[in-house]
Amino acid sequence: MSAVDLKPPPVESPPGRLPSSYGSVVLGAILVVVGGLWLFDAIDVIDLRASVVLPAVLAVVGVALMVGAFDGPHSGLVVFGIFLTVAVVFSAVIPTDTFRGGVGERRYRAETQATLQSDYHVGMGDLRLDLSDLALTESTTVDVSVGAGTIRIQLPEGLAVAIDASVGAGEIDLLGERSDGLSVSRTYESPGFEDADVTLTLDLDVAAGEIEVTR
Repeated sequence: MSAVDLKPPPVESPPGRLPSSYGSVVLGAILVVVGGLWLFDAIDVIDLRASVVLPAVLAVVGVALMVGAFDGPHSGLVVFGIFLTVAVVFSAVIPTDTFRGGVGERRYRAETQATLQSDYHVGMGDLRLDLSDLALTESTTVDVSVGAGTIRIQLPEGLAVAIDASVGAGEIDLLGERSDGLSVSRTYESPGFEDADVTLTLDLDVAAGEIEVTR
């Protein structure tokens, strides 16, 4: 008599919902939010910027973590949230529209009103503006920005100057007065600026790097 292999009958799982990926649900929510913001920008309801998109995505991740906490940890989502939080902080301290103007070193020299531009920009690199021999015939304002790098400006003697400088992360040196750190802002105004017939106003912005102004 031959042996017969007896196998237990397969155990059928009770009917239920198919397992779902929580990460896919969160990703879908993020895409919906970003798509909605993009739509509002297209119809001119809002001005779509990183400082708008990143906090909105961070809010979605925060809600997802609170909801997901009831069924276990979601370490990947936590790590993503941490990196997103850092990005939100940087978008808050970095001046807008600073990453423009190309990459590399730019050197400019202006001696007359006609050769002085109203704005100078570099995306990444060093921007040097030599105004040591500048002679103005009327008051003017100049905007200078660098995304990542350095602004160095040499001023002429005797010209009344007002300076508004800000750095997202780095250092500011206005005529020997230094400040450094995150979201640094400094102002300077020459004695008698308000009573001067001809003045120069400088608006200086660097996202990450250094601003140096000398005479």
